[in-house]
Amino acid sequence: MTYQDVDKLCFDLRRVIAGRKISLVGNAASLLSSRYGAQIDDGCVVRINSGVPIRPAAQGRRVDIHCFSTRSSFLYNMGRASWRVRLKRRYFDNAFSVWMSAVERDLCENPQQAFYPIALLDDLTARLGAPPSIGSRALHMLTELTEAEVWLFGFDFKESTSFYRQKENRGPHDWAAEREYAYSLVRDGRIVLVR
Repeated sequence: MTYQDVDKLCFDLRRVIAGRKISLVGNAASLLSSRYGAQIDDGCVVRINSGVPIRPAAQGRRVDIHCFSTRSSFLYNMGRASWRVRLKRRYFDNAFSVWMSAVERDLCENPQQAFYPIALLDDLTARLGAPPSIGSRALHMLTELTEAEVWLFGFDFKESTSFYRQKENRGPHDWAAEREYAYSLVRDGRIVLVR
């Protein structure tokens, strides 16, 4: 990824965000018992992986930016998700999408596809001491490449399962380090963590 690619990603993010606050929506099942939907939809809505909302009152309805690992993992997870998620498999089609993983990029056939910068991924991996989740990568990208106010919804750092998975996958991530990273951004006044 070149400096021009990073500049284009910054430009595209600013264009989509359009001066709004960002609602970064995680996939914690604990979000389903909330009533944050209208508050989420009030911002530029960023969703991750297969996080198609199934309870609009809790999760909102909209999506502006979709951050996903790889195309193959996204399609695999959508195929294994609950029927309510699979029913809306075209939900992300009109969102600005960002490929967050360093792998399989050479398989991408879309010349307009945006990618999370490898330098940012390397920095965040070093900071956390483990491969970051897509949620942490999205948070890192948004706080490093934009000036927008970021509100986090549905991030409980694996205190609950991912709402769309029938079987939990904790991955190779350090959830305590990811929680501390997010809390450090809260302490710095950079983000708001809604719980």
